Amino acid sequence: MARRTKLETAQAWADIVIERWQKRMAEYDVGDTGALLKSFEAQVAADSNGDPAKITFAFLYYGRFPDMGVGRGVSLSDVPSPTRQVKPWYSLTFMSEVVKLGRMMAAKYGLDAAMAVSAFSSSIYDTAGIVKNDAAYHNL
Repeated sequence: MARRTKLETAQAWADIVIERWQKRMAEYDVGDTGALLKSFEAQVAADSNGDPAKITFAFLYYGRFPDMGVGRGVSLSDVPSPTRQVKPWYSLTFMSEVVKLGRMMAAKYGLDAAMAVSAFSSSIYDTAGIVKNDAAYHNL
């Protein structure tokens, strides 16, 4: 199997993130009309060397509200609320996937890629072995 370029790896990672978001949305029963599920897009911008410089995700904004436990008369200052439940389909999943990307890029392409992604990672998340045991990443 041919080795993927950094740009191809970044695009494949973005696709996996969207897939994981959609799976988490189903687990938390977020978005009953299906419009949010269909709105996901990812764009990988390359620098002049053809390496990924920026990955942008887009989806309908109201999808963030269940993640925060707000909406329909419940503001962020009212969380936790007896009428709304926090459904962390977006934020925890995204942070976990960013950490996985950093570790994977470091293993495949060296420390320069890890340093570029490390700005997004946080030490409060336990990520030991998170890529090694994830089957979706074995073909990247």
